[in-house]
Amino acid sequence: MQVAVVTPESGGFPRHSHDDEYVISVNVHGWEKVRLDRASFEAGVEEVTFYNPGQVQSSTTQTADTRPWSCVSLYVPVADMLALTGGEPVEFARPVLSAPDLRHRILAIAAGAPADLDAILVDVLRRGAGGSRPGGPAPGDVRIAHVLRRLREDLSAAVSVTDVATEVGLSREQLIRSFSRAVGCSPYAWHLQARLAHGRRLLREGVPIAHAAASAGFADQAHFHKHFRAAYAMTPGRFRRVSTSDKTR
Repeated sequence: MQVAVVTPESGGFPRHSHDDEYVISVNVHGWEKVRLDRASFEAGVEEVTFYNPGQVQSSTTQTADTRPWSCVSLYVPVADMLALTGGEPVEFARPVLSAPDLRHRILAIAAGAPADLDAILVDVLRRGAGGSRPGGPAPGDVRIAHVLRRLREDLSAAVSVTDVATEVGLSREQLIRSFSRAVGCSPYAWHLQARLAHGRRLLREGVPIAHAAASAGFADQAHFHKHFRAAYAMTPGRFRRVSTSDKTR
């Protein structure tokens, strides 16, 4: 599990997702308006927010003074969560919960206080998990399921939306509309986030930034840096340093 203090530069986050991890966040300063899949909600400094793997999210942030908005996020790999549940799949049914006590425990972790991380995750599961979430393609959406498989197959280069649309018998515009209704974002945006998540996994493993950028299909480090920072509010270099230092503790 990784803990990070996040401060976006642009007043919020563009559409993105975390395909291989759960995210639990608390606002340190300010509040945010969140768009999650096709629902929306607001979160202030007393709430804890929960994001399932693969959910498409975006937000705008605000503060009442000149200090920047910031939050603390826990990034929990799916494997770690399954280890706590004995392999039982987990879904956070409620994206936001008023829980000042849990918020203070998460902030204490970020401040370096000793903590039983498993105990905190068990508390998170008790409060937020259960049920199922809406969104995502329905079982009958064969064409959308094919497109998702196609996009997952190659994370080393951008995929032509026109070519994928032809494969499923749709025009480019029809595919974008159908995919966006089912998944919550365009095929291009979904594939970009999947490539960023792939690059992020490589950085966590200690792979050099240039190699991670190339493996995720970015022409150069500058483009990788730009999109990575927009999605995760930190540079690839900082993320790699934090991730690799966590492994040595």
